[in-house]
Amino acid sequence: MYKLVVVIIILMFFAVIGDAGELLVRDDSPKAVPQADKLSQPQDVNNPEDRLPTEQQQKSPQTEYFGKKKDRPVSTHKVNYFSINHWPGNNSAQVKFQISMKFRVLEPNLYVLKYNLFPAYFAYTQKSLWNVGQQSGPFEESNYNPELFLDYPVNAEIIGRFTLRNIVISPIEHESNGLAGDQSRGWNRQYVMIRFGLESKEKLEVTNSFLPDKALLYVKLWDAWGYSETDAYLRSMGSNNTFLDYMGRGEIGVSVRNFLWGGSLRDHQLDIKTPIFGDKRKNSYEFQFRQQLPNMNFALYLQYWYGYGETLLRFDQFGRRGFVGLSFSY
Repeated sequence: MYKLVVVIIILMFFAVIGDAGELLVRDDSPKAVPQADKLSQPQDVNNPEDRLPTEQQQKSPQTEYFGKKKDRPVSTHKVNYFSINHWPGNNSAQVKFQISMKFRVLEPNLYVLKYNLFPAYFAYTQKSLWNVGQQSGPFEESNYNPELFLDYPVNAEIIGRFTLRNIVISPIEHESNGLAGDQSRGWNRQYVMIRFGLESKEKLEVTNSFLPDKALLYVKLWDAWGYSETDAYLRSMGSNNTFLDYMGRGEIGVSVRNFLWGGSLRDHQLDIKTPIFGDKRKNSYEFQFRQQLPNMNFALYLQYWYGYGETLLRFDQFGRRGFVGLSFSY
């Protein structure tokens, strides 16, 4: 897997700078720029005053992607939600919530060979299970998931409106539950993720972190390590399975937007994901449905989990549970 990551990085690098090759042999924009025009241009903190981005740079896919106002330094990463599976008076009632954000490490106008080659992000996601039905309301578990990744936009048309959107490469992603002893769970991975999008015939407004496309397909492959203690736990329980039999060696996901109804409730999205290259007898599926609420900053959130690996502590426990709540973005 490590070799695969290296190969993909090299191919992606040459694919990105390949389009720049033609630009490098052309003359730059006219060197004699009136002083008044130079003063009217915005200052670029990553470039000297006499080396402001050229017209080609300003129109490059990277600049169009990273230079948009919606790509703020801090933004939503995965889905943010608060949900519950039973009425609070039920002893088994549990609140499940997730907080996820990403921070853009570098300025989007840091050019190398007229392209942004280092679109680095740091992301943090926390998923928790809160036993609100119990008298003291203890937390069962929290999963802490920091990661560093590079997000390369491609936007290459494949067939019709089906487009290769971007390639994401992460040198390190960590996840653990912060517990001690026999309940301690944790692992590390590096991954490559490829996203494909189906463009909508009409421009879709991005609300509550919904897709800008009509549909999305992604494939995520990882090389994992640091889970030997979890494998030892399985052996102590008399199981011949490994941690990756449950969690897989990759993941595939599909999202579809605005496919049920129109009108004031037309803004909705369904997300489905499942691990791949694991034990087929240990499969799991997560279904998420979000319906944007009119004139509000929240969306109605529904989640259904089937299989294994819902959280790190529950990774070897089969379950099928439904949750309802609200999701939000920022």
